[in-house]
Amino acid sequence: MPSPFKKEASPPETEPTGESRSAIQKAVEIQKATQEALQKKQIEQLNEISSFDWKAVPPPMLAQMLVQMPFKGGAGEPDYFLAPWQAMVFAMRCFELGLSPFSNEVWFNPKNNKVNVTFEGKLKLARKQGLDLGPPTFERIPKDPDKPLVAYRCTISSPNGNCQYTATLKEWQVLTSPVWKAKPDHMLQLRAAEKCLSFASGIGTSELPGEADLGTEPEKRELPTIDATKFEYKEMSDANASQQEKAQ
Repeated sequence: MPSPFKKEASPPETEPTGESRSAIQKAVEIQKATQEALQKKQIEQLNEISSFDWKAVPPPMLAQMLVQMPFKGGAGEPDYFLAPWQAMVFAMRCFELGLSPFSNEVWFNPKNNKVNVTFEGKLKLARKQGLDLGPPTFERIPKDPDKPLVAYRCTISSPNGNCQYTATLKEWQVLTSPVWKAKPDHMLQLRAAEKCLSFASGIGTSELPGEADLGTEPEKRELPTIDATKFEYKEMSDANASQQEKAQ
């Protein structure tokens, strides 16, 4: 018995006509010509750069280069790009510090539009200031590796004496971070070393850029401003040291 429902015939597939093929080809040619013109313009702009010194690059061009660089986002956040005005602020602050914006020494925090200095950057600033700092040494607390980790004490020698900072696991551990769970000793050493270097060099504290292990709590994610200052070493009591650490 034939079906009472009639099937609608599918429209026959039609091949592009000569006119449509010509239009597609013309669009491809226009796109290719546009890309070639853009590339030529970019090359002409690069011809204005006469030195590999980033400070010699014209500011507008420097901003155009910086807006193309992705910065790693925080925990659960995508990577981000700078707006042109943020790129100019970034370049100006890097010029003041003498650190390259194309290096791992600095990074731009879009949450407060401030420039932060990494551990690597602090080491370079210390050398630029003529500070003869020794390598960081670490002491595990307790020393017995079979006992649970409590803290790490970092010591850095400076021209005016030794600087120390003790990072406790209770204060710094991020419970939601898989990095902290996998490498608590390594992460605690990083925290102790960065704080200790800040005291030894006189450069304000900062977190490492875009770490996924910083957690999601607001107090963990907020990053302070970096200001380079002269450091004068003074002996301080435990109470004063505690107050200074809280202030930072």
